[in-house]
Amino acid sequence: MKPLSIQRLFISLVFLMGWGAVLGGEAYESPVRAGAFQKLIVQDQGRLKPLDTFARSQLLLYHSKSTIDRQKAIDWLLELMIAPQAAYQRKVFKVREKEAILGLGLGLDPESRYSFAELSQAIRERQESLNKLVEKGEGERTRAEGQLVTLYLKALRYLALSRSLTGLIPDISVSNPELAEAIGFEVGKGYTYRQFLEVRGAMATELESLRGRQEGDAISPKESALIDLVQQLNVKLADRSSQILKIVMPEGEQEEATWFAPWELLDGRQLTPWQLDRLRELETIVAAFYADGLAQVSQEVDPLVDAVNANVKLKGELFYNKANFFRNSIVFYILAFLLLLVSYVFTSKWVGRLSFASLIVGFALHLVGLLFRIYIMGRPPVSTLYESIVFVGWVLVLLSIILEAVRHDTLGLLVGSVAGTALHFIGFSYSAEGDTMKMLVAVLNSNFWLGTHVLTITIGYGVALTAGLVAHVYLLLRLIFPARRRWAREAFKVSYGICLVAVFFTTFGTILGGIWGDQSWGRFWGWDPKENGALLIVLWLLIVIHGRLAGRLKELGFSVALALTPISVALAWFGVNLLQVGLHSYGFDDGVATNLYYFCVGEAVFAIGSGLIIQLRTRLQRAPIKN
Repeated sequence: MKPLSIQRLFISLVFLMGWGAVLGGEAYESPVRAGAFQKLIVQDQGRLKPLDTFARSQLLLYHSKSTIDRQKAIDWLLELMIAPQAAYQRKVFKVREKEAILGLGLGLDPESRYSFAELSQAIRERQESLNKLVEKGEGERTRAEGQLVTLYLKALRYLALSRSLTGLIPDISVSNPELAEAIGFEVGKGYTYRQFLEVRGAMATELESLRGRQEGDAISPKESALIDLVQQLNVKLADRSSQILKIVMPEGEQEEATWFAPWELLDGRQLTPWQLDRLRELETIVAAFYADGLAQVSQEVDPLVDAVNANVKLKGELFYNKANFFRNSIVFYILAFLLLLVSYVFTSKWVGRLSFASLIVGFALHLVGLLFRIYIMGRPPVSTLYESIVFVGWVLVLLSIILEAVRHDTLGLLVGSVAGTALHFIGFSYSAEGDTMKMLVAVLNSNFWLGTHVLTITIGYGVALTAGLVAHVYLLLRLIFPARRRWAREAFKVSYGICLVAVFFTTFGTILGGIWGDQSWGRFWGWDPKENGALLIVLWLLIVIHGRLAGRLKELGFSVALALTPISVALAWFGVNLLQVGLHSYGFDDGVATNLYYFCVGEAVFAIGSGLIIQLRTRLQRAPIKN
């Protein structure tokens, strides 16, 4: 076969694999199949979203993945709410904190996976001590105690989630014909807790007659059935605190109004006709799945979805969830890096072109994912720490593609594939916190400033990181290929040019931030930690450029200093959220401090250590050889 044919075959295989992952889905067998159920709208964290998105965010909280045992998140959620006893046996909880597991007296699982059944048994045995830990202040707990409390609260939330629809499940029956006739029900037929609330007057009459019994009187079959029925209702009533699933829409304008969980409306209040109709519609859907886990409910779900009086991008968000653009994007970034290594080994230009094509495909998927987020949320995708990570990764890859298109020397391929992969992985770690499309905090509630200051400063982060990464490449070239000075010199020129662009974006973004501060809080500058972080990046870049222009920093010194730039970016980007002070603290902070510390130390050791080694080797080579 001719080389060109091999090339075409390989390209076809790569694209088929990639788009098969995007458009297709892994076949699986599940005891339930949610189908149209995923389209129901819920309110969660202040936002209206498809139930499919809610299911994914919930599963991520426990499992750190959006699938489990080849089961989709929405199917897992339906199973959890309709057939909880089966779901309790699934090893959903991904627990990496050994102290928490050992604190519960459980053995360490090789995959760090545990079922709710395992955890609940251990929790029941230590209920009193766990309650005391919860009552302790956060500052009074040890690290191990904090992990144990977190796991305990997760288990309680999981239990509450599993009981969300129990008031609408038709699993309560009346066994006695006389009692059934008295309250107007059929013998042996399953009814919901909500339906029993409709006949509470008749139930109260029967209970009153029961209270009038004389001591020692024999219990009649009717009275025995009534006692059994009351016990069943009391068991249901214990679930009334399960109010996580806000799935009952209010009447009128629904986007800003508060939605209801089913159990909120089953507290004995007088329901409006609207509320009653919505509960009955949900009841019909739940009954269908309770009878058959593979039921088709499109006819029941579609009217409920159509009744939503709010701006919800339902189809777009469902497609975004299914396509999984960012996870498929990283596949092509990794493939681009591997192909680049192959091209280095075999010095093959067409493999290098394949690497470039793969990087472009990954970038395109990355871009489409961002565009979908903009469409769904109606704002620039830079309002949370997770979104900024994804966006900065896209900026890095964009600059790398431009660099490669201009230079054709694989420098852009190396930087783009490595940076795109690394930032995607960092983003995935944050996406495990739950829904990544949350409502804006008050400080960011302005599309104008999101589209100017925040977007500009975030682009500045990306450009500054790109400059730092190219400086890393320079140092690696000087370390590994000391004789190829031309390669290193070219990398130096590129890093210097990108550094100038980074100064523009970070400086302009910081100035816009000051204008924003003046408009929002009446002061241009308040030495807020985020403001200090942005200023830190600008000053560092200016120092590096000034050192070069003044002749204080030669080629090597400039590259070492520029390779330290990612530290300043990381401190401004992630470090400010660790302080939990200031008007700009709106990101995640759990578990970041240790990783940030290791990153900063590692970057400093690499940059400074590389510079010292290169300088020492250069001096030794120049030193005269003594006989």
